[in-house]
Amino acid sequence: MVITTFEAILNRALSGDDISPAEGVVLLKQTDPEAIAAIHNTADQLRRLQAGDTVTYVINRNINFTNICEQHCSFCAFRRDDGDDGAYWLDWTQILEKATDGVRRGATEICMQGGLNPQAKINGQSLLYYLKLVETIKQEFPHVHLHAFSPQEVQFIARVDGLNYADVIAAVRDAGVGSMPGTAAEVLDDEVRRVLCPEKIDTATWLEIVSTAHQLGLHTTSTMLSGHIESAEQQIGHLVKLRSLQKTAIDNGYPAKITEFILLPFVGQEAPKPLRRRVGRDQPILQDALLLGAVARIFLGNWIPNHQPSWVKLGLPGAMSALVAGCNDIGGTLMEEHITTMAGAVGGTCMEVETLQKAIASLGRPFQQRDTLYQPVC
Repeated sequence: MVITTFEAILNRALSGDDISPAEGVVLLKQTDPEAIAAIHNTADQLRRLQAGDTVTYVINRNINFTNICEQHCSFCAFRRDDGDDGAYWLDWTQILEKATDGVRRGATEICMQGGLNPQAKINGQSLLYYLKLVETIKQEFPHVHLHAFSPQEVQFIARVDGLNYADVIAAVRDAGVGSMPGTAAEVLDDEVRRVLCPEKIDTATWLEIVSTAHQLGLHTTSTMLSGHIESAEQQIGHLVKLRSLQKTAIDNGYPAKITEFILLPFVGQEAPKPLRRRVGRDQPILQDALLLGAVARIFLGNWIPNHQPSWVKLGLPGAMSALVAGCNDIGGTLMEEHITTMAGAVGGTCMEVETLQKAIASLGRPFQQRDTLYQPVC
């Protein structure tokens, strides 16, 4: 039997080699059900080798502190202008109440992200406002891990205050931020970004800020918003950039790196009409998300071993399917989530620990609570 190129790619991955971008595109363009099943199976085998059988989860509390935003991303149903119906901006008391609620429910992590609110300043400085956000939580709960402020928020603070990125990152790190969400990545291709989020930072800036965070000792996550207008080639291009970013951090001995990859399938139900019409559907296509997630494991797993689906976007059953197609982590409890929910996601906004554990156990896999940096929590 003559081995096919498709089979050779999977065999090479199973032997421990990194596959090439062209090979990644070949995998993504498979349509035969048997070929797709083989990709899922390969990803699951690599998951077992690279991350083990234990499925991890984190008890965390989301705080989206404002949805007032100066930008107008074409996919976003969360943002509002000041004065719009549904616009909000939490005060310090509300933020502390939410953090207190999270800690009382066992959260080891508070995740904070928000819109780019031009009014969010103290004494005319954006950085002072963001430092106050950190201080409000860390003074009360010094041991909680604060996972906060995306690369886009870092760029916003730096631009408004006339600072460089390293100054902003060092300031929030020293105030108590423990890691940075690798959001605002969407698809790291400037042709896509010009349509999807033209006001956001470009690809090079996102990569620069994340690499700077690694050099300054802040671990980050990494994400991809998929299933809208991007091609298979652009999806693989995104993974190429993440793999290169992680290799740079490891090869140069930076004190921090990417801790996980999270696939975020596009939810279009409440998206602005032009993009919604262009995409032509309201909810993610599970089969597409599972194939991309499996290819991401095959492409990235040697360098980024932790892969996570989004139960908010896919629902818990969809996320469980991802756990047998390359993912090893089920994410967090969240307790509250606005950005995806306002987009029309049907997965919910809060997941009880017992629900996650029961779902994982149904796969015949052990489960383990972890912290933000993937250390076990006893």
